Amino acid sequence: MQPITDFRSFYQASLQPKLTELETSRAAIAGKIKLYGAIAIGVGLLLLFLKVGMFPLLLAGGGMYFFYNHHAKQFRNSYKTQVVASLAQAQGLHYNHLACIPRSDYDQSKIFVRSPDRYWGDDLLTGTVGKTGIRFSELHTQYKTGGKDKSWHTIFRGIFFIADFNKHFIGETFVLPDVSENVFGSGLGGFFQKMNMMRPELVKLEDVEFEKNFAIYSTDQVEARYILSPALMQRILSLKQRFNTKVALSFIGSHVYIAITVNKNLFEAPWLFSLVDNYEQLEEYYNDIAMCVQIVELLDLNTRIWTKE
Repeated sequence: MQPITDFRSFYQASLQPKLTELETSRAAIAGKIKLYGAIAIGVGLLLLFLKVGMFPLLLAGGGMYFFYNHHAKQFRNSYKTQVVASLAQAQGLHYNHLACIPRSDYDQSKIFVRSPDRYWGDDLLTGTVGKTGIRFSELHTQYKTGGKDKSWHTIFRGIFFIADFNKHFIGETFVLPDVSENVFGSGLGGFFQKMNMMRPELVKLEDVEFEKNFAIYSTDQVEARYILSPALMQRILSLKQRFNTKVALSFIGSHVYIAITVNKNLFEAPWLFSLVDNYEQLEEYYNDIAMCVQIVELLDLNTRIWTKE
């Protein structure tokens, strides 16, 4: 795995040749779009002057729109399969920009009780870190309300991460952001936690800091306490601090599922009319991948304290 401290060397040796080739292609495409766009505008203005009507102008505009989208899509695909894939490979991962965590895995996690009406994702990364198999991708799930004037509401947007836990759990344990305690305090907040009818039984633990940040529910109180050792609770707090955002986890089957809220698109190609080679952007993408890989270390998933039964 390429160390983060050596990113500049990796960038110069592995990325710059690809970026140079992509820049040549991007500049040629952008030049064509500008030329054809200027011609379309000129012809459209001439037709307006001749009072031919708006239809030819609309037709030219529609043609330019599809021309741009076609080439922009090709450029984005090339950028992701050549540049982002290289960033992933440097950290021992396989990358598929067209795939995402399947809906079945998302449902299996049971982190979100509302079923989505719209499920979208991309940028799937998979691999093995030490002894631990991992996979993660961007996801955006939504539900709709209303009839004809329907509105879409986000359930989750961010990185959905799945890792092997090397144990078959008997029950289902959930570690969810504790909004109620942060807002209402431990007394009233605890009341609202208990009133969450969509979840199994509330688990109360001894770690005050952990319970300020998370509400824990489980179908098996004993197993939940066994899983959430003092060390793991501290590691989950560190995970939340590292990403500096909402983090939710579930322990089901033999996996840990982690939903990390991120309100931006990751690993996107530059705009077709801007330069491809952006060192700071590429380093940010590399670090985004590295942070997800480091979840294995943060949660100490390679330490096999359990065996699968």
